[in-house]
Amino acid sequence: MDTEIPLITIGGTPYEMGRQHGLQVVHLRPLIVEAIKARFAQIKSDGPDERFESLVRETTEVLREVDPPILEMIRGQAEALELDFDILLRYDLVSYLREDLITRRAANSADEGCTTWAAVGSATANGEPLLVKNRDYRPEHLPLQVLATATPAVGYRYIYGSSAGSPGVFNSGLNERGLAIADTSVHSTDIGPGLPDYSLMMHILEEHDTVCSALDYASSAPRMGRNNLILADAGGDVAVVELGYHHFAIVKARNSIVVNTNHFVSPRLKESFVDCTPTPVKGNSFHRYALVRRELEAARGSIDVALAQRLMATHAGPLASICRHLELDGRLATIATTIYQPARRALRFCHGYPCQSSYQTITLDNEQGFLFVDSLPDTFPHPLPPDENPALSGAQSGYLRP
Repeated sequence: MDTEIPLITIGGTPYEMGRQHGLQVVHLRPLIVEAIKARFAQIKSDGPDERFESLVRETTEVLREVDPPILEMIRGQAEALELDFDILLRYDLVSYLREDLITRRAANSADEGCTTWAAVGSATANGEPLLVKNRDYRPEHLPLQVLATATPAVGYRYIYGSSAGSPGVFNSGLNERGLAIADTSVHSTDIGPGLPDYSLMMHILEEHDTVCSALDYASSAPRMGRNNLILADAGGDVAVVELGYHHFAIVKARNSIVVNTNHFVSPRLKESFVDCTPTPVKGNSFHRYALVRRELEAARGSIDVALAQRLMATHAGPLASICRHLELDGRLATIATTIYQPARRALRFCHGYPCQSSYQTITLDNEQGFLFVDSLPDTFPHPLPPDENPALSGAQSGYLRP
């Protein structure tokens, strides 16, 4: 796998950020177009019916009513990439809303996986929080994978992982206040017209600085469902939130550890989960969850970055492997690992298989933005008071420099 980290820098209004995103990935336009064609071909083979098309229309209307910023970002991307806005919007929606088709028909699907966990306090070697994610996705998205830093006209600066041509926070991210977030997909029957998680995560990173505040927002926002979010903040709070269209559940830490894969564990949402993974890997979400929980409990009190790197590179057969290679099911693979250190405003990013690829460290300098560094200092920054936060005054000073 190619292990070079693609970097983009965006700032300003949602439209400006979308347009800047598009311009900086325009060389990837042929791959983006191929990804769009592949997704539409997949939807066609699924046999979309009127219920599905009605869901797409209703979701579009919800975005128009409650989230114009995400539509403006998509509009900017479409303009820069010379793509039709309606086509790009449909691409951004149907990959999520497809859940309605496959769960109703119990069809096999293995488009996305992902393993995430967070640990804090007495569970970690130094008491600082960690949030970790393996991104399991279709391997053709590896060359589309990017890291981006955003300095919105209003809101906190943040860094996030995404795919070229995709809007919002499409994978995971960390803001300048030390709030980290990551998502996993869940095959769920509790899905409806609401905000997709890439929109929810964008608003959380731009507007919130604690897990508590983010959970309040997520509980009140209109949600599409079909995802879990895992969060950690600089103060040491961690949680998983399970998202349904109708239902919402918070899973708090046990022994200062939370684990999240691709199913629901709360009584409120548990019955909404449908395991649509193909037979060779059916049930793998439960096996990965159990392996990570077991290894973290065994290492409780000594969990650190080195352990996270080893754990996320684990091979344990087709069901329990955390580092998932394409040969396991022929459909998806681990294309990135990110280790967030919220209290240090830092992340370690591995582009490609974590068992083979190297990590690079990125940290926030309050004046210069997010920078590559060889190592992290022993001391780390504390949050700026809100009235001294340049992002809240609209300043655009954050950027990523190799």
